[in-house]
Amino acid sequence: MFLTLGILLAISVLLEGTIVMMPMALVCLLCLAILRKDWVVFLIAFLTGIFLDILKVQTVGERSIFFIIFIFLILLYQRKYEINSYPFVAAAGFFGALIYSLLFGYANWFWCSLLSAAITSILFMLLRGKLRPQKTQFRKINV
Repeated sequence: MFLTLGILLAISVLLEGTIVMMPMALVCLLCLAILRKDWVVFLIAFLTGIFLDILKVQTVGERSIFFIIFIFLILLYQRKYEINSYPFVAAAGFFGALIYSLLFGYANWFWCSLLSAAITSILFMLLRGKLRPQKTQFRKINV
C-alpha cells in the first residue's frame, strides 16, 4: 500500500513540476501523513518539496517548509480530532490546497482547492480500503 502511494507521489511530483497547475503532491502527502503517522512522512515531505522546487526552478526549500509545517499541523490534531475520517481529510485537503495555491501563486485557487479536496477524499477512500483486512470465507468441509 505504501509502495502504491510512493509511486503516486512520484508521478504527482513530476506532473505538478511540469504540466499540472494543481497541488497534487500535497494531496498525496496528506494521505500519506494520515495513514502512516510517523517521522518518515516529514523526510518524504522535505524531499518532495526540494524536488518540486528544482523542477519548477524556484527558490529551493519553500515548498519543503510548507509541506513540513502542514504535515506537523495535521499530526498535531491527531489526538484532538479523528483525522482518519472523511470529513477531516476533505477539509484538510481543501484548506491545505487553498493556502498552498495562494502562497505559490496558482490561478483559479478556489476551484483547485475544491478539486484537491475531492481527489484527496477519493484517494484516501481507495487507500483506506486497501488497509482493511479482507474477510476470508471458510467453507465447511464434511469429513
